[in-house]
Amino acid sequence: MNPLRKTCLMLLAVALTALLAGQVMSATGADDQTLLRQARTVFGKLPDKMPGADTDTPEMAALGKRLYFETELSLNRSESCNTCHRLDQSKGGVDYLPTSKGAMGHFGPRNAPSTLNAGFQIAQFWDGRVPTLEAQATGPMLNPMEMGMPDVVEAMARLKKMKGYREAFAQAFPKDKEPVNAKNFSHAVAAFERTLITKSQFDRFLAGDASVLSAKQKKGLRLFMNRGCVRCHGGPVMGGMLFQKIGVYHPYFDQKDLGRYSVTKNPADRYVFKVPVLRNVAITGPYFHDGRVGTIGEAVDLMAWLQLDQRWQRSDIHAVLLFLNSLTAPARYQAPPVKVAMAGSWWQPRNPNHLPKGPEGEQVRRGFELLNRTNLHLGLGQPHLGKRYSGNTLDCTNCHLNMGTQRFGNPWVGVTKRYPSYRARKGGMGDIQDRIDGCFMRSMNGRPLPKDSAEMKAMVAYLTWLSEGAPKKMVGKGTPKLKFPDRKANLAAGKEAYATYCLACHGVQGMGYQGLYTHQTKYVVPPLAGPDAFNNGAGMNRLMTAAAFIRANMPLGATYRHAVLTTDQAYDITAYFNSLPRPRMSPAKLSKDYPDKKQKPVDSPYPPWDDGFSAEQHRLGPFQPIIKAHDKGKAK
Repeated sequence: MNPLRKTCLMLLAVALTALLAGQVMSATGADDQTLLRQARTVFGKLPDKMPGADTDTPEMAALGKRLYFETELSLNRSESCNTCHRLDQSKGGVDYLPTSKGAMGHFGPRNAPSTLNAGFQIAQFWDGRVPTLEAQATGPMLNPMEMGMPDVVEAMARLKKMKGYREAFAQAFPKDKEPVNAKNFSHAVAAFERTLITKSQFDRFLAGDASVLSAKQKKGLRLFMNRGCVRCHGGPVMGGMLFQKIGVYHPYFDQKDLGRYSVTKNPADRYVFKVPVLRNVAITGPYFHDGRVGTIGEAVDLMAWLQLDQRWQRSDIHAVLLFLNSLTAPARYQAPPVKVAMAGSWWQPRNPNHLPKGPEGEQVRRGFELLNRTNLHLGLGQPHLGKRYSGNTLDCTNCHLNMGTQRFGNPWVGVTKRYPSYRARKGGMGDIQDRIDGCFMRSMNGRPLPKDSAEMKAMVAYLTWLSEGAPKKMVGKGTPKLKFPDRKANLAAGKEAYATYCLACHGVQGMGYQGLYTHQTKYVVPPLAGPDAFNNGAGMNRLMTAAAFIRANMPLGATYRHAVLTTDQAYDITAYFNSLPRPRMSPAKLSKDYPDKKQKPVDSPYPPWDDGFSAEQHRLGPFQPIIKAHDKGKAK
């Protein structure tokens, strides 16, 4: 038996025994060291080498890398391994499509799995029809639905005619008289793929650095173990070592693909597939063998139901998503920290988990509830129409992260101390109630609350409590000030970066994900577009405003200190998702914004403007010429 397979199966057996014996810690009262010990037992340590690597050489791996990207190995010279298993541009070894398009324009029946860490698995392909990377290497090349080559003889003949391949094969396999052959081709590709080992933040945790995971990520890890996910997704790569039926308790959507049965003809193998690896799962969507599931939130939700017969609440799914994000390799999921001005004081926000008790804290607690579950009380989840003020199913905390306490995550700390103040959009003084109502009309696509309503008073009470003791000048309020590129945003680049970093949570069209079994209209991941998104008058519909927010906070779990996106990526991604359909405010209402049009932000995407620049430039940039013109006008 493969030593790694044996080790992983032993780890899975230990994990299952612990689960059945009730030895995995409870979600409360377990310290970090207990959690660490349990995680080490369940997952073990990721080996430094894949099985089979002992016979590999650097020359083989270098040749394999070249072959991996070689389009001459497809019938019409258009496709390579990398076409469906993309490693360029820090991608996750997948093409972000439900199923892949082959050289002749046909789509295959199954989703392309990631090549990252693939050699650690029990077998290759979803049905496990071949045991090794070598055996897998020629499969796609000869598959008529994929690269479409008629046979390996034709493929090797092409390579012999190309510059440099004879020499590269001879260097990699010096003992062979005729080294350009199918066996050496397979060995070289496999040697390269055996270099694709990715370690992550979670490996640092397993090595003993408990501080590398946030409290919410640790909660997600506990849930992942407690609820039984590790029965299949255990071992160093969190999967890949077992075959399992999809739909243990409830049938999966697709009943046509019989899975491993097509290989074994064993009736017990109907709908059985290899358990997918979860490392880098945040950048390897869509999910499952047919690519039917577009978001990781739905994948978690659905697995709980199909495989464990459990209905998870939104907060549980959210915590597991945060944990799963810790499994992504930093080299593919890391950007330079956001540079921020340090003029001001650092602040320690009050803890929303310690709200004031007793009657005097009743309003504060009510405000916390309204802001955290806005949709349920004031939106479409509210059954009484007269009490609906929000026009969508968003919560205030979708944009004001960690209950308004996250630095550069639109925090509410200190916000009540800044009002009343002059508001350019209004053209006069405004109070905190005006600011809240602005969000309800734009971000929530709804209507204003009465200023003297109990709901408004409660929300202000929470914001006031959160602001107590906050310094006048703070580091971390709002969003960071970024130096944006002096160019028009690239929508095509934004769409591609969105597929890599955002699609797994927000879906193909930015529609977000609503829980299947929470019994209420509520988003696990909020939409960025579509009928439930913010409207075109919202601050998040402004390119520079939204780009600064996502640069410092997204994807889920990122912070300004540990960023994932570069400023250029955030700029293009924002332009892309803001180009998608969303609710529209009345042009008549929008035209009243900023009575003094000279005070209108340069990235406001709706008319009127008085600076002579086009609507497209106000929407997509470059903004530097507009800023320069505005500054020149002010100087006059």
